[in-house]
Amino acid sequence: MRAAVLRTTGDDTRITGLRIEGPYAGPEKIATFSYGLSMYHHNSEVDNCEIYNWNCVGIGARGGGEMRIHHNYIHHCQLSGYGYGVSTGGCNCFIIANKFDWCRHDIASSGSPGDSYEAAWNWVGEHATSHRFDMHGGRDRGDGTDIAGDWIHIHHNTFLDTKRAAVVIRGVPSQGADIHHNWFAQPTAAEAVRSPGNTRVHHNICGPEKKLEE
Repeated sequence: MRAAVLRTTGDDTRITGLRIEGPYAGPEKIATFSYGLSMYHHNSEVDNCEIYNWNCVGIGARGGGEMRIHHNYIHHCQLSGYGYGVSTGGCNCFIIANKFDWCRHDIASSGSPGDSYEAAWNWVGEHATSHRFDMHGGRDRGDGTDIAGDWIHIHHNTFLDTKRAAVVIRGVPSQGADIHHNWFAQPTAAEAVRSPGNTRVHHNICGPEKKLEE
């Protein structure tokens, strides 16, 4: 994997108002593994940017502290086996009011202890090659645990994809996951959300008729 084109070098960094285009938009495995932005420092922020054609990772948030990713258009990050619009690990990441489409996973996390994210008021289009919001578990990391991060909070998002799950948590978050007040295009929340435990799914609306599930 290539190093990110842009990366933070200290706390309190803001990247705003840029159009950042990568070299390849497709899902095919090619020699170029491209990586757009890398955030490694506390209180880093990316807002009002268009980030696209980074086939491996659009924005990576790592290294501790709190980070904010909001009001961006993130699309065409869809390399087979990778393809993350936003990839998090080892931080509290707040992913707010973005537009996502044409990613393998719009949001993914390593799920190690210390990984947490809130995703709210995002618009998620209908084009993807896998499920949309993801949290890895211990089996993915091979660390002998079933941990899928500390906490996950997913609320007030619009998911238009009917062909794939909206949220897949691939282990058990130690502090729990709360998924509520989203609109899922699937007929039921059980079809939209997959999690093995310690997850509350409530007050979402489902299907074109927008049926409320309590």
